Amino acid sequence: MPVFKVLHFPHVLLRKPSTPVEKFTPGLRQFAADMIETMNAYEGIGLAAPQVGILKRLMVVDVRPYFENASLKEWHGTYTYSIDGKQLELPSPLILVNPVITTKEQEIIFPFDGCLSFPGVDRGQTTRWKKIILEAKNIDGLAVRIESDGILSICLQHEMDHLEGVLFIDRIDGKVIEDDVVAEIQDHESDASTRRRMKKMKLVDARSQKLDFL
Repeated sequence: MPVFKVLHFPHVLLRKPSTPVEKFTPGLRQFAADMIETMNAYEGIGLAAPQVGILKRLMVVDVRPYFENASLKEWHGTYTYSIDGKQLELPSPLILVNPVITTKEQEIIFPFDGCLSFPGVDRGQTTRWKKIILEAKNIDGLAVRIESDGILSICLQHEMDHLEGVLFIDRIDGKVIEDDVVAEIQDHESDASTRRRMKKMKLVDARSQKLDFL
């Protein structure tokens, strides 16, 4: 499976809202699998389709690294996951198509927000909702409902923002100087070890792929 190139800020597509997925095709399933491969290659816990240049409402999430880290226990939180009203174990990784947050409760500050589209940028404190209810479709087109707090809630909100063209720097309390952010990303990109790692990954532009669900 290919590993997609993740677009970096200030790429114009990161600021554009996405449109709903209307076709649940074999190509959509393959694209979601490639998204998961990409997320894992970059060692992320979430990735939205716009981050690889595809403006469709699809995201993948896997917060197991947080759940496996005892030092982050205060952010583990709780969750329930159901398909067509039947409560099930949370899939990991999780594929969500056309997600919508239907309920938001209690604003909080999350101290560790970061993003694969901002490599080399220090994580920031962002304003998020503690508890959310999210409804979506899974890759088979079945109705999914997730009620969550803790890191799963935070990650879902972060990826939902990407689908609206909103970035984590927009949620940081205080002024963000975008030129400084761009400079940090460019420094990271020009680092020799980073360049070697990216070359080794043999990145593919998702926009060059034949995607039958567009």
